[in-house]
Amino acid sequence: MRMKVEELRKRNNRLEEEKLSESENSDMTKIVVYLRGSRLSDMDQELVRQDILDIILAAKERGEEMSQAIGTDYKSFCDEVIAEMKPKGVEERVEETFITVLMSASVLLMIKMIFFTAETIRSVFVNEPVHWNVPVSYLELFFVIAGIAAAWGVVKIILNDAFDENDRRTKILISMIFAAFIASFTLMY
Repeated sequence: MRMKVEELRKRNNRLEEEKLSESENSDMTKIVVYLRGSRLSDMDQELVRQDILDIILAAKERGEEMSQAIGTDYKSFCDEVIAEMKPKGVEERVEETFITVLMSASVLLMIKMIFFTAETIRSVFVNEPVHWNVPVSYLELFFVIAGIAAAWGVVKIILNDAFDENDRRTKILISMIFAAFIASFTLMY
């Protein structure tokens, strides 16, 4: 099933690139971003995306604009479609969350290892004893958890505000989270 999702995603990407104008592609990107933040499974997201593309392409063949085919309020259109679809199952949501947390933690662990390696190299050059254990404090664990939560929050904000033309709120929230993350990261190292 995973392969089928990837094949469908590639097909949809190719269709968007080849058949849609620049403005239609921009609007379709907003729709896709909004779908990514929905409660739909990956397969359902791609099926909805395929259906929307088919509607738009059929309208283009008739000489109509995208807005004539699906309306001008793309968010409401997407909400109506999402409401008719079956949401992700609990198992799929847990798996998705688990994978996201593990990938995020592994990136942060890699950053920790880079700093540890730099410190070890420095110790060798200044003739200090080299410590081969990687110290991890409770504060660092807290910041890792907070960083993952903040990153998740930023992604959710971006996905939910895909159709917000005045994205001032999004920019303010992301800036605040980014500033807090930089401050935390500075305190950690």
